[in-house]
Amino acid sequence: MTKLFSSSVLLLAGLLTVSMLVGCGGAENPVAAEPVPVNFVRATPAGGEIATNETITVSFDRKPAEVKVSAGTVRVTGKTAIITGPFPLGALTLIITWADGTLVQNYTITGPD
Repeated sequence: MTKLFSSSVLLLAGLLTVSMLVGCGGAENPVAAEPVPVNFVRATPAGGEIATNETITVSFDRKPAEVKVSAGTVRVTGKTAIITGPFPLGALTLIITWADGTLVQNYTITGPD
């Protein structure tokens, strides 16, 4: 009887050990979280006629990592990109790019305010 009890305890301990090793193995191929894209919300002014020294403000739904512009100087603060001139007189196609997109805004640049 003692032999049967010892064998049962040993078998139960072995099964418990195997189930713990199999169950606690963890993920071998963890799924990396997809990055959430940064989306354009609005530009102010949205186009039209602006002065050579006017500021253009572009808003996003979250903070963009890097914003580049084809004219002017850009400074990112939180979810907002502030683009300052001076912009060249005449027609201006302003191209704004960030990691998740591109925005094209058309302006006519007039003299300074």
